Amino acid sequence: MIRNIVFDMGKVLLEYDPYQACYRHAQNVEKALVVKAAIFDHPDWPAKIDGGLLYDDEYLIDVQDRLDTPELKELAARVLSDWWLDTLFPKQGMKQLIENLLEKGYRLYVLSNCGYTFRKFEYKIPCVEQFSGILVSAEELLLKPDVKIFERLCEKFDLQMDECVFVDDLQKNVDGAVKAGMQGYCFADGDVAKLAAYLNELNA
Repeated sequence: MIRNIVFDMGKVLLEYDPYQACYRHAQNVEKALVVKAAIFDHPDWPAKIDGGLLYDDEYLIDVQDRLDTPELKELAARVLSDWWLDTLFPKQGMKQLIENLLEKGYRLYVLSNCGYTFRKFEYKIPCVEQFSGILVSAEELLLKPDVKIFERLCEKFDLQMDECVFVDDLQKNVDGAVKAGMQGYCFADGDVAKLAAYLNELNA
């Protein structure tokens, strides 16, 4: 029986669009795209930020090395100072889905590949105060889809793998959860109604 529903955060519980923060500070499309590429699109963002190897201010040093002008370097610093304010925002329909799952008695968890700044914006997650637990990759020095991060989630919150279903927008992360022993659902299309229908069939 499924008792626990484990959600990814970005592009699942919350929309994720880092261009918004870059444009807010740049007020110029070209500059916003250059800074976005240097910060968020670079492979060091998931590896070092989500992986827990660097804090945002430490990562800024590497970002600025990738940029050519003092203006862009300063712009990158401003973006990294508060990027979460408008990069992450509520996904339409998700709050109602979460409320319905809570009413049915499911325990809800967050398992996110995210950096240490997660704790500054976790309040944006719908009904976050009613979730039973949150596990952040940086804090564990583990990353999805490594099976070890799913094992760590279950160890930390005393869960049974076969009582969990994991929802993520990336198939590779869902595959990691399934390999660990959970059920999995790929939310790549972002269709909340389809996800709700799937979850409604659990334990049917």
